[in-house]
Amino acid sequence: VMMSVFLIVILPALSGMLLRRSTAPWLYVHDGAIQIEESIKLLLRGENPYTEDYLDTPLAEWDYAFEPPDVNPALYHNAYLPFIFIFSTPVYATTMRLIGWYDQRLVYLLLFLGASWLYTAHARSPTRRLSLLAVFGLNFFGVSYVVWGGNDIFVLFWLIACTYLLRQDRITLAAVCLGLACASKQTAWLFAPLFLTYAWRTERQAGPWAFVRTVCPVVLVPLVVILPFVLWDAASFVDDTYLYLTGGTAYSYPMTGLGFGSLLLTLGLVEDEHAFFPFLLLQLATCAPLLTFLLRIQWCRASVRVCWQGYALLLLFFTFFSRFFADFYLGTIVNAIGLGYLSEDG
Repeated sequence: VMMSVFLIVILPALSGMLLRRSTAPWLYVHDGAIQIEESIKLLLRGENPYTEDYLDTPLAEWDYAFEPPDVNPALYHNAYLPFIFIFSTPVYATTMRLIGWYDQRLVYLLLFLGASWLYTAHARSPTRRLSLLAVFGLNFFGVSYVVWGGNDIFVLFWLIACTYLLRQDRITLAAVCLGLACASKQTAWLFAPLFLTYAWRTERQAGPWAFVRTVCPVVLVPLVVILPFVLWDAASFVDDTYLYLTGGTAYSYPMTGLGFGSLLLTLGLVEDEHAFFPFLLLQLATCAPLLTFLLRIQWCRASVRVCWQGYALLLLFFTFFSRFFADFYLGTIVNAIGLGYLSEDG
């Protein structure tokens, strides 16, 4: 299994990095990785990655999936929450000083290796550990985006670290990891209610104030990371990280993928893939009762496995009824299901 993971993930990613290095910075890479790299450069120049556009960067040369006159909306919007490029900035600075070039996949590969270990550490049985490694390392929908430079592994690393620490009853450190995940990507927020229910169920004997002190990093960490950018330019931050993803601004993210948005386009109920549609109502209608059901189960069981089972279901429904249901979401869902059914509670 380890050799297969090397051949399927590590080697192709390294090859892509070298090919990109020898050709052009917009080739052999995901556009999200380019945008993170450019966000790092903007930050180091003292410019706001949410205020500036990306027209004069390699992202403008990247081969966008839609035909002209459509343009890549990422040229005008940065949907990623700031911890990804904040964390990557010292790696960028060190790598540039040592070897003179940088590829965002360096960070993702390191986190992939760390996440692989943490993922398998959720079980003690050798058979289960091997099964977990196979699920995580050979999950096509997940590892293909590691190869190309998608950032889902970044968020997944912190979520896996969170439940690894939960199994050891280190709830405050687990809350820090969840807070870092929530400061990296909006989809991590779906994990928080399941985590908080688990923590309250296991720590409520200490009283409400002790509980708040224990889990407060879930809120404080994202605030510390995100608030400076909100204060820097609140309008641009909201435009990029919320309105852009919901169809509420110019150059909104198009309805794409395998989800409900594409179904609306196919049936002719929506004519323009960039138009606004109230997906939030559908998400609330499906996810609110599902979350209520999942929290009742979590209250009864207080289980790390329920955290992942619930996250898989919530993420599936939330992303299916969104503007875009990309296959990298399936990668995270498969990984969550793997931990939900193969892990062992500590």
